[in-house]
Amino acid sequence: MVKSKKDKKGLRSGEMNDGYSSRSILEEYAARIARQKAIPDVLDYKFPQQVAFIKDPSKQKALFCTRRSAKSYTVGLYLVQEALQNPGCNCLFIGLTRDSAKSIIWKDILTVIDRKHNLKASFNQTELAMTLANGSMIKIVGINADQNEMQKLLGRKFRLVCIDEASMYTIDVRNLVYGILGPAMVDPNFEGDRGTICLTGTASNFPRGLFYEITKGEEGGWKLFQWTAFDNPYVSRQWGEALEQIRIERPQYMETPQYKQWYLNKWVVDEDKLVYRFDLQKNLSKCLPMALYPDGWTFVLGVDTGWEDDSAFVLSGYHINDSFLYIIKCFKQKKMTFEDVALKIQEFMRDSLYAPHKIIIDGANKQGVESMRFRSAIPFEYADKQDKVTFIELCNSDLIQGKIKILDTPENRPLWEEMSGLVWVTDGDKIKYPKKEHPSLPNHLTDAFIYAWRCGYHYASIAPEKKIIKYTPEWHKQQADGIWDREREYLERRNDWPEEGSLGDLG
Repeated sequence: MVKSKKDKKGLRSGEMNDGYSSRSILEEYAARIARQKAIPDVLDYKFPQQVAFIKDPSKQKALFCTRRSAKSYTVGLYLVQEALQNPGCNCLFIGLTRDSAKSIIWKDILTVIDRKHNLKASFNQTELAMTLANGSMIKIVGINADQNEMQKLLGRKFRLVCIDEASMYTIDVRNLVYGILGPAMVDPNFEGDRGTICLTGTASNFPRGLFYEITKGEEGGWKLFQWTAFDNPYVSRQWGEALEQIRIERPQYMETPQYKQWYLNKWVVDEDKLVYRFDLQKNLSKCLPMALYPDGWTFVLGVDTGWEDDSAFVLSGYHINDSFLYIIKCFKQKKMTFEDVALKIQEFMRDSLYAPHKIIIDGANKQGVESMRFRSAIPFEYADKQDKVTFIELCNSDLIQGKIKILDTPENRPLWEEMSGLVWVTDGDKIKYPKKEHPSLPNHLTDAFIYAWRCGYHYASIAPEKKIIKYTPEWHKQQADGIWDREREYLERRNDWPEEGSLGDLG
């Protein structure tokens, strides 16, 4: 009997370090290939852009498409494909609400894919869960209406998570992706291979946030995929006909934000839904008016405090002889302690030119503000936050008339950018009543601004007294009028001024 030779490590030919033979490894590999061949190919007959998105190995992907581009169906295919290829895994579809998520992907996508490929999956309507024969599960949730739903995802493990309509959430999507889901994408059952997170959506009224930054190339680490309904072979002809019909019958509609969002996939804010009616031409100014007396100014500092959100500071000024309100300086910063806030206010107070006469602060944390007052002796006044929507509309009247001027400086740019993007909460395409600012968009500088605006009395300004140059015709007339007025007063005191009508008709 011939003994097998040992190598330098003392292993016989055909043996591996961990005790497995090369034969067993080949057998396992062959079995894996056989299992893969038995998996239905749900990507058969799909258009190239869909397949490229699904098969790309990137672990952070974004899909940015027009309407009718098969975005949701692509996501459904991706979820099923990943569940089939990874037995026993968990996949997750996240929508704005449970009902909207169900209407998007449950009946018309997942059940259709199941029937078409004879997957024989079981569907739990109560849990909104699709379970495949290999033990993999696709779960559907909505998290925008209830913050608790987001917390339920903690501690779970997912192979694939797809977040639909990623630009529309009122929750912090960045925290959801990196804080909640990030740790959940590491599953030791898959040999340390990380799961994949996908953000999908269309352009909207909210040009802010993680999804927007990804589509603009401002967030690293993401692979962006884009296509339009013209790339979807099942609707491309109908899509072209619809666009042509709009061009002929409703050409004005092509100029609307909705058309540009839905049909061109452009980030455009619908001005009818803007909270503030800021206009670059009307509401920016290069400098303060130089002709005004320096001692007629009143400066007001508005302060909005926060921690995870920005603490914001807006310094405004108005003059007794000018009907405009001027925004002079702005500043914002996250994670400022009350001591930091007090130090920043004192920095404003030391300004030799624009030291504030009033400091209006958000009183939501009254205990903290009173502590600042006690320690720093800053004369705080609490902001009046009642009827905020009403006062925003009054402020808009000033903006529309150009009565508010923001100095065009780099430090003030964040304020007018915030104004240009802040919109009301909508229900579909209509503003939802009672009006509320959209909670997913920043409004801290605008809040500090509105506090300062409410204490601005620019509307009560009086015209300055006109200076008349000595010995000019206007000066001589003024002197003559003065002599006549003094003579009349003298005669009235002596009772020598005739009563009205006593001189009769002199005509």
